[in-house]
Amino acid sequence: MNAPARSYDFIGDLCIALAHRWEPERFFMILTGYFDESGTHASAQQSLMAGFIGDARQWRKFEKRTTKLFKRYRVDIYHSIDLKRTDKDFRGWAVDRKIEFIDEFNHIVNETLERGFVSILKNEDWNYYKSLDWPRKARRDSRYTLMFRASMASVIHAVLATPAWRSREEPRLNIVLEAGHPNAPDAVRVYNFFRSKFPDGSKALAGLTFETKENSLPLAAADMLAYTAHLVERGGKWLGTPKGPMKSDVSYRRNIHRKIINRQTLAALHEQALATARSAV
Repeated sequence: MNAPARSYDFIGDLCIALAHRWEPERFFMILTGYFDESGTHASAQQSLMAGFIGDARQWRKFEKRTTKLFKRYRVDIYHSIDLKRTDKDFRGWAVDRKIEFIDEFNHIVNETLERGFVSILKNEDWNYYKSLDWPRKARRDSRYTLMFRASMASVIHAVLATPAWRSREEPRLNIVLEAGHPNAPDAVRVYNFFRSKFPDGSKALAGLTFETKENSLPLAAADMLAYTAHLVERGGKWLGTPKGPMKSDVSYRRNIHRKIINRQTLAALHEQALATARSAV
C-alpha cells in the first residue's frame, strides 16, 4: 500500500509551497472559497461537494450583481431544490422564467468568480472504502469529510496555479461551508490536518467558518453548482429547454474543475488513518 499512500503526500507539498509565498513587505491577498454538498444521505448513488473561490474584489462584484438580480426577481433566499420544485420564492414561476433567472445567475458567476470545483464520490467507491479493515481506533471519514478533503486539495492547488494569487501577495485562504450538516464538526478536524501541513506560524489558512444561505449570499452560487453538477452526473434534467441562446453558455470560461475521488486516494487515506491510529497508541 506504500504507492497509493505516496499519491496523497502531494497535499503537504502544496501547503508548504503556498505558505512559502509569504514575504513580510507584501500586502495580504484575502481569498475565500464557499462550498455546499449534495447527495450525502444514505440512499445516494453518488455524493459531491461543489463551490467557488475568489478574491475579495471578485466576491464584492458577485454580491453586488447577484443582489440586484435577486431583487429584480424578488428572490430572498436561493435554494436550487426550491427552483426545481417551483416552491417558496419561486412559487408560481413558469419554466421560461426559471431558465431566464438561472441563466442570468450563471452568467454573473462566470463573469465574476475565478474558479469552481466539483468533488465527486461514487457510491461503489464509498462502499469500497467502508469495506476496508477499520480497527477500533482508526478514524473512518464520512462521505462529507472525504469530499471536503478533496475540495481543500483542489482549492490549494488552484491558488498555486493562478498567477495573480501565486506571484504577487501571500494568499490568506478562508473556507466557508453551509451550517447544519451533521458531519460539519469532522470538517474542522480535517481542516486542522491541512493547517498542520503548513510551517509553524503560517497564516495561509486563515479560517474555516459555517454560515447559512440566509446570511451568506455566496453560498447560493455553491448551492447552484452542487445541484447542477449532481443532476449532470446522474444524467438528469435541470429545468427545461431554453427557447434561445443562453448568455451563460457564451460567458463560461471552462473554469469548473471536476475531481473524482478514486480508490487509489481512498486507499491512501485508509493507510493514513491506520498510521494515525498506530501513532496514538
